[in-house]
Amino acid sequence: MKLDNSLVVIKSHNKKYLTVLKDGENFITNDGKISYNDIETLPTSVISSTGNEFYIYIPTYKEFVLLMKRGPQIIYPKDIGSIIVDANINNKSKVLEIGTGSGALTLFLILILGDCGKIYSVDCENKNQYRAKKTIERYISSLSNEFEYNLEFIRSKLNHFSFNDIPENINAIITDVPEPWEFFNNNQIKNEITWVSYLPSISQVEKLTKILKDNNFKNIEIKENLERYWIIKEKILRPKNEMVGHTGFIVSSRYISE
Repeated sequence: MKLDNSLVVIKSHNKKYLTVLKDGENFITNDGKISYNDIETLPTSVISSTGNEFYIYIPTYKEFVLLMKRGPQIIYPKDIGSIIVDANINNKSKVLEIGTGSGALTLFLILILGDCGKIYSVDCENKNQYRAKKTIERYISSLSNEFEYNLEFIRSKLNHFSFNDIPENINAIITDVPEPWEFFNNNQIKNEITWVSYLPSISQVEKLTKILKDNNFKNIEIKENLERYWIIKEKILRPKNEMVGHTGFIVSSRYISE
């Protein structure tokens, strides 16, 4: 089977599944069974054992992170786009990520930076970084075997982390931890840098904002992103009844060296 071990989305009329094709195995749903050996090209469509049509294709980043198995809660795609812009990321950026988690943000940073930039990702849990590493490798393998990137994992508690140990000039710090202000217990920013934190509660936002001001950060902004989809079907044009509401606050700021 030439597509053995390929990462794909299997889409029915109303649901998407993320799976890995395995020679000789089957994918079983309430709408019938699909033999992986019947999938010879991507994208394609197949008819299940009960006569239902499924579409099969390589997942987008958004589909992958929303459908993948994960440990810690991910940053949602609607927030990741905003974080990337607020952090002023470009393909040559040197980024410090505090809180590897399940690796959803780490993966998107890799897709932007490739082998031109560099990511240092800090987490206190080895299992998080192991899971993130596997997540990244799985998705990258669906794109190209030649895709290269620069990622270094650092295992450390934030209140023990030393910013001076990083050998490069960092352009942006992005945090997804409950207490990002612990960074300033042992570290001081002296060069121009952007800071973006993802936080679930307004009390955390309030405390971080005060600490950023105390450390001479400027242009502090606080926001949340609310996302609502619309239904377009024949003569129906209306917003969906449900929406992706509050997932987290994004606090962005900038240290400008004098």
